[in-house]
Amino acid sequence: MAPSARSLPRAEKGAARERQIRIAASRLFVEKGFDGASMQDIADAVGLTKPGLYHFVESKEGLLALIVEDGVARLEREVIEPALAVADPAERIATLVRAHVANISRVESDIGNPVTSLVENLIGLSDARRAEIEARLRRLYEVIRGALGELRAEGRLVEGIDITTAAFSIIGMVMWTNRWRRPGGRVTAEAAGQDIARLALRAVLRD
Repeated sequence: MAPSARSLPRAEKGAARERQIRIAASRLFVEKGFDGASMQDIADAVGLTKPGLYHFVESKEGLLALIVEDGVARLEREVIEPALAVADPAERIATLVRAHVANISRVESDIGNPVTSLVENLIGLSDARRAEIEARLRRLYEVIRGALGELRAEGRLVEGIDITTAAFSIIGMVMWTNRWRRPGGRVTAEAAGQDIARLALRAVLRD
């Protein structure tokens, strides 16, 4: 059943609060470490009491799991799936690069996107959960490496380039934007995505 007009604002406020909690928790997990950040720290960061925080989350471990799952699911939905829909391998790489930079730039702060940092490092997860997430994240590399392999088969790749090295280097350029780009800076997320896509393709494609 669809929410009524009266209940919708409350639902929207609840979703906004949950997003605020996840971003604040991500930042604290990155800055203090998962073990060093307490539920009281998170509650203080979002202006809630500790009991009030437990209205939105069951535990610190559960909150971490929600943050990581949301980050990886967004990566799959907003970056990997759109890239896989592109037939041309060069444009597939460019599409993935632009979408990935945009995905990272969804949340901007003085420390970059803390959700991206958290997903990149996978702190605080069980071994089994870490292995599962790493397998899903590996698809990013596999899409780029697969596209580079197609370019090589078509004779469009610069001779002698190792496609594994190239794939990880492209991912590295994208991920590094989370460290050097800052809110309100001269370089927009769109411009960074376009430039990195150009750099990547010019480095691997024959003239």
